[in-house]
Amino acid sequence: MFELLQALKFPLRRAPKDAPPTFFFHIPKCAGTSVWETLYHVYGARNVFIMNSARRRTQFVAMPLETRLAYSAVGGHGPLGYFHEHLGDMGRYHKIVTLRDPIDRSLSEYNYIRAQRAHPRHGEVAAQSLEEFATMTLRPDRQVTLLTGRHDDAEGAIEVVQSFFDDWALSDDVGALTNRLYQAIGTTPRPPQRKNVGNSGLRRADVAPPTLRLLEEQNRFDLALIEALKTARGQ
Repeated sequence: MFELLQALKFPLRRAPKDAPPTFFFHIPKCAGTSVWETLYHVYGARNVFIMNSARRRTQFVAMPLETRLAYSAVGGHGPLGYFHEHLGDMGRYHKIVTLRDPIDRSLSEYNYIRAQRAHPRHGEVAAQSLEEFATMTLRPDRQVTLLTGRHDDAEGAIEVVQSFFDDWALSDDVGALTNRLYQAIGTTPRPPQRKNVGNSGLRRADVAPPTLRLLEEQNRFDLALIEALKTARGQ
């Protein structure tokens, strides 16, 4: 549905023909929808391929390699190693990623699944307290795991973000990232359009201290990743 809406909204390409292609590594619940809309806006819908479901990943893998490489923007959900496997040498891409405070990311995931009746885990998570979600359903250290293949490799994840990606941002600074993306592509930016940002559900201030400590324990390597990146950038 998201792809169809973008095709109707952004049918035309605005980027120069010689603009570099973009690879966007979309970690769930890290403001990725806003970045995808920027990519649709600058490259035109038919030049963008987003892997946001098993069906879309299967469709992408079934394409000849030259067809995959013909897209001006590509990426989506999944381990970073998956994209290395199916895109080969990624040096041709302007590579970007968004990350997020892991406690806020976990709360966003919990709220999102509970609000989306069509989500495959809705029934399970709707019946869970946040503490039950943290211990039974939440995948620990999701950001480090997707970046490195291991949940406990915070140092490896820091290295990947700093040396593999050309640009990154935390989710609360995604507008600055998309402005830099417009500059890298060589086209005029439009005002930031934050998408998929909900105000409903539990917030950090609502979480009891014991549950907050549990979330911190489940995300201790993600916390180390984010703190190291913020320190390196002087934040």
